[in-house]
Amino acid sequence: MSSELALRPLVKWDGFALQVDLDMVELVANRELARRDAAIRRVGVTGEGEVVEIHLEVALKGLPARVSAKVAELRVHRRFFGCRIEALHGPLGIPLPIGLAGALARRLAPELLRFDPEDRILLVDLRSHLPEGLEVRISDVRCAGRWLTVELAGGSVAAVLAAMREI
Repeated sequence: MSSELALRPLVKWDGFALQVDLDMVELVANRELARRDAAIRRVGVTGEGEVVEIHLEVALKGLPARVSAKVAELRVHRRFFGCRIEALHGPLGIPLPIGLAGALARRLAPELLRFDPEDRILLVDLRSHLPEGLEVRISDVRCAGRWLTVELAGGSVAAVLAAMREI
């Protein structure tokens, strides 16, 4: 039996704002992380206002546990996505050292993720996914329901367009 089901778009464009579907983010993240690390069972994303919360259900030495991170100040600069980790919590909501975020980043995707424990900044390297010369800025990020709205600020695609003309 064939299926006519189609996935919803991960991102919708609305003028100068991107609407990110958090349900689709979870679906993509769960598929990708299942391939990378068997200890991670499920990823969930929620948020309210400017703070986004990422929930990980993991198996630590065979025991199930839940870890969550609150992130804020989401930004894109020179093809890097960055955010500030506000808090990290373990099972039963127990606060965890922020340095564990760095260990988790090194374990999951050392080629994509970098963590600065002093400033609590997590960077995601998007250079392999965004064309060189693309300058994108974020002026505001808000979470409402299952949508993350990313308001874009001034930027440029001039270098990208110039390179396309040369082809």
